[in-house]
Amino acid sequence: MGGDRAVDGAQVTAVATLSNARSYQPSLTALRGVAALLVLGYHTWLFAGGPAFVVGIGNFSIDFSTPLRCGYFGVDLFFVLSGFLLSRPFLRAFARREPLPSLREYWLHRCRRVLPAFWVQLAILIGVGIATAALTVPARDLVAHALLVQNLVPWRTTTINPVYWSMPVEWDFYLFLPLIAWLVARCRGWLVALLVLVWVIGFRLLCYASLFDPAWQWLSFSDVHQLPARADQFFFGVLAAHVTLDRPQALRHAGKWLAAGLAGIVVMMIVAAPRGDFLVRLDMPYLLFHHSLVAAAFAAIVFGAAGASRIAERLIANAPLRWFGLISYSLYLWHYPLLSAMRALGWFDGSRIPQSFAALLALVPIVLIAWLSYHFVERPFLRGTAPVRAEAHDSAASVAAASSEK
Repeated sequence: MGGDRAVDGAQVTAVATLSNARSYQPSLTALRGVAALLVLGYHTWLFAGGPAFVVGIGNFSIDFSTPLRCGYFGVDLFFVLSGFLLSRPFLRAFARREPLPSLREYWLHRCRRVLPAFWVQLAILIGVGIATAALTVPARDLVAHALLVQNLVPWRTTTINPVYWSMPVEWDFYLFLPLIAWLVARCRGWLVALLVLVWVIGFRLLCYASLFDPAWQWLSFSDVHQLPARADQFFFGVLAAHVTLDRPQALRHAGKWLAAGLAGIVVMMIVAAPRGDFLVRLDMPYLLFHHSLVAAAFAAIVFGAAGASRIAERLIANAPLRWFGLISYSLYLWHYPLLSAMRALGWFDGSRIPQSFAALLALVPIVLIAWLSYHFVERPFLRGTAPVRAEAHDSAASVAAASSEK
């Protein structure tokens, strides 16, 4: 019994030391930048006509557009980061046998982090839509979007900004996070992982069955994008966070985990790129496993980035990616509406400049407006809760997602 207490005490000390030493991790901020740039690159590539960049080397050819074709992986990375960053205060409380973080403070912080930039953009898009007669949004759809419940209402809502689909997924995850953290901290990791995978793969299968079997038509195939089908991505992030706190010695191998995760993502891109939109094509059984495999690879990357390694410092934690990490939430929110506006103005029609060059030039106003949104909308609301530097961890995503550790 005394030996067990000594082990527990050493474990708590290690957790506390790791927590204090890593209150700010530039590599995690940079990963937010990577996620946002992946999504930005993907949509910009699509607006430019989806050009291929194939280079022949002897009998082999390399398609350098593969990372662009798979830029939607950025949403998966945002979800994994959210699970990793937001779960750590809860996991730390379980490890130290301390009271859990205040749920009131947790939700206040989530609201201050996510809602201001979102509401400001929502108001602007609605105003522009009304002024130009390009968009009509029923009042009930506007309320559903403002409350981030457009994925729960029993009617089909107006598409205001296509990237909004991921925001309620993140929002719903906030509700279940304490429970997921408790399961990971208190149960055997392999058993929880098995249950989560069975749940999400089974739910994806039901979404597919809803297309053909009347018994499941109360479900919609579009629900394959929602939280029940994407819970594994958040879970893998929570699991990675648990390992960093429960077994901090494992971070000695952070470089190897990072390299393995990067290799896994490269393999997944090579596999996924030729498949196109595998969800629309109903690519069975691939669609049942894709998001789980991508999330597992990203969890290895996040775990590796959380440790001190030369590969993380040199490859990820550089100043440009950290800066993009800071503006990643606003960059995610604004890039698609701006690309749409530029297309409506004929920017991508190729009549003035080649589409590929037009796409590069389009990045300038997108990044500028994202910075303005971060500086004048996001930052003022962050100052009252935590240092802006600490907010760099925030895994805002959705992808909307906004996640910072407090």
